[in-house]
Amino acid sequence: MLRFKGITDVGQKRDDNEDRFVVNEDRQYAILADGMGGRMYGEVASTMAVEFLSRCIENERPKHLARLDRNEQGAMLTNLMDEWVRGVNGAIYQKGQQDERYRDMGTTLVAIVGFGPQALLVHVGDSRAYSWHEGVLKQITEDHSFVNSQVKQGMMTEQEARESNQRNIITRAVGTADRVKPDITIHTLRKGERLILCSDGLSDMIDDAAISAIMGQEGDLEASAEALVDAANEAGGKDNITVILAELAS
Repeated sequence: MLRFKGITDVGQKRDDNEDRFVVNEDRQYAILADGMGGRMYGEVASTMAVEFLSRCIENERPKHLARLDRNEQGAMLTNLMDEWVRGVNGAIYQKGQQDERYRDMGTTLVAIVGFGPQALLVHVGDSRAYSWHEGVLKQITEDHSFVNSQVKQGMMTEQEARESNQRNIITRAVGTADRVKPDITIHTLRKGERLILCSDGLSDMIDDAAISAIMGQEGDLEASAEALVDAANEAGGKDNITVILAELAS
């Protein structure tokens, strides 16, 4: 079983919080969405994404899933999650087509569904998932962003990407087009490992070394999550900040 702790904060510069998240230990899932599209409308997209995907996980996950072996569970959940995210995307996109006010809205998405010591990880956009284990932090999602594509092509360094005024240009999001392809992977957690899901309000404010240091200094999930949010705010808090931590229950 996974246990979770989630926290969100408006930050220091924004009047509204367009991030949305949910954690459900009983059903073993956590979802984070960072809305885009301006005041009000970004939060509509992120709320739709979290609520829609939650309903799918809770109502459409097969009851016989737990009786399958790990490989079969992973394969079935991968196919279902792909279908569910495409459904989320279609619902948000159609709302934009039907009402001009919502035409440009969309959202990032990062979510995990636990099954035993494994977690199905789904990701669209530049919200991130990290693994932290024995003092080592590793990003396990790849940003769907313009600056990341430039880094991959050798056109920009990691530091230049962090400082670029184009770092918030997203190349893939939920709801901005009629179709979306989510990245879906399966991660096996080790004893003492923690997963970190976060919006870019955290990752744009403090670097990986700072995130890792905070994770090493703090104790329980709640203290670590709060310390990460505090650090992002102390660094300027230029955006909404949301953090979800997950680990295997001892």
